[in-house]
Amino acid sequence: MIKFYNSLTKNKDIFKPLKDKFVRMYVCGPTVYGPSHLGHTVTYIRFDFIRRYLEFLGYKVKFVMNITDIHDDILKKSRELHLKPQKLADKYTEEFFKDIKILKIKKAFKYPRVSDHLKEIINLIKILIKRGYAYETNDGVYFSVNKFKNYGRLSGRRVEKALTGTRVKTDKYEKEDVVDFALWKKENDEWLFDSPWGKGRPGWHIECSAMSIKYLGIPFDIHGGAIDLIFPHHENEIAQSEAAYEKRFVNFYLHSGLLYINGQKMSKSLGNYIELKDYLKENSPRFLRFFVFKHHFRSPIDFNEKNIKEAKFAFENLNEKIAKLSQLKNIKGQIKINIKNYKRKIIEALNDDFNSPLALSYLFEFLNLVDELLTKEKLSEITRKEVLVFLKKLDKFMLFLFPWQKISKRIKKLINKRNKLRNLKKFEKSDKIREELKKEGILLIDIKNKSVVIILN
Repeated sequence: MIKFYNSLTKNKDIFKPLKDKFVRMYVCGPTVYGPSHLGHTVTYIRFDFIRRYLEFLGYKVKFVMNITDIHDDILKKSRELHLKPQKLADKYTEEFFKDIKILKIKKAFKYPRVSDHLKEIINLIKILIKRGYAYETNDGVYFSVNKFKNYGRLSGRRVEKALTGTRVKTDKYEKEDVVDFALWKKENDEWLFDSPWGKGRPGWHIECSAMSIKYLGIPFDIHGGAIDLIFPHHENEIAQSEAAYEKRFVNFYLHSGLLYINGQKMSKSLGNYIELKDYLKENSPRFLRFFVFKHHFRSPIDFNEKNIKEAKFAFENLNEKIAKLSQLKNIKGQIKINIKNYKRKIIEALNDDFNSPLALSYLFEFLNLVDELLTKEKLSEITRKEVLVFLKKLDKFMLFLFPWQKISKRIKKLINKRNKLRNLKKFEKSDKIREELKKEGILLIDIKNKSVVIILN
């Protein structure tokens, strides 16, 4: 039995898909006007963990993530760079796909782009106008929040009479304002699309309703995104979708915590962001997955020196234990371990609102016990193999337990050379090679006459 904290009900609810073991899941994707930064990346990794974990439990997941490739921010940036807006959007869409591949984020069933779904967006706006929830003005088409009686169910915001009929054309407005929002913006600039209401561009909120419903139907099971999307974006999605179809839009809204850098939210507007490509110049994507898993998906993460240092120490410790378990073979111990007990504890933690920090603590508890018996040569060979099988199963959704890269021939030669020097008691030269390997993310631990190779990349 899985429970998730549902932002709609403000409770931990038992998760039951609408259709047996089939989960329909939508997560808000990137607005492609610049490179990915770690704040975006953390959100994508968190929902990749949840999606993969559901699949690990035997669910089939139909996963959709949108690409916002028509947006005012794209136009603004394209003017700064003297590029055509669509060319800029295409460039960063391509970069996004490269980034998620590097991070081993599983490919979605569909990545719908706004530019390919204008027909669906326009049809949804037509329905809203016909049903009396939307109206046309001289600068666009707006959704009347006052007409939708359940507005504010997700965010807790309420429509104030003083603001009734107040409109906002921009997509990202102040959190305090409950106002009529743009479905279609009439524009007179260089990036225009045809509509029954004149040339312009769709609003941001309408796209996710149109595209999620096209590929997942209504209602669907899970809608995910960062917590800062609750209002206005996700609130507006609910209003326009349920107004149009008179059905519940989504059963579970899951919201992930934000990434902070030294106590301040990481964002482009504040200029305190770290681009993913810059981070990966000196850090492993596998470590990033571990770092994210170490924090509960709904909790904020402070990307500060202390937290990173602690996580790197734990990651190194984890890799050392698993490397020893993989490489110290044929030990003649007799002690067996009840793996099922630890598996149950880990699964129970993850089934309770995907409590990854608790699951990780149980995993370390388990590995500490295994490592102690292994080091004392008391662990049975059968148990050693069974533990490895168990860890490999967990790594199908964790994807940070085992190295992603194999040791190259050059590295193997250096390790062999170092071992020969060590056997000849030429320790100064052997230590020099060891330090050289460390710079490349390869650690060596000498246990009796064997060198255990730890790959941190």
